[in-house]
Amino acid sequence: MKEMNDKMAERISKWLDQLDEEDKCQAELLDSYFTFRRNLPEEDKGLGRAVEEPKTTEDIIDDLTPMMNMSKDVVVGWLRAHDYHITTVADGTPKWAIWRYITDRVQA
Repeated sequence: MKEMNDKMAERISKWLDQLDEEDKCQAELLDSYFTFRRNLPEEDKGLGRAVEEPKTTEDIIDDLTPMMNMSKDVVVGWLRAHDYHITTVADGTPKWAIWRYITDRVQA
């Protein structure tokens, strides 16, 4: 998978420095959640092609709530720090533009 560039790493580091310990735990869970998700459609030699999986902030929070209560501010901050952008789906709903790797090796 593509390595993050220095500029993004610096932006993420500055954002993380602003968080308290509870928020940092949420950021760690988001890191895990986004392991097989990307902000751009790309192909990975080991994982294959990423498919579009747009989600709202609430969708992401709902996915993660069984593990931990999530703050909207932390989720949005994480997404922005990691260069995710908003797209508009066919019904006009704004969602985060997310692509997810789905292969035989990666269980959904």
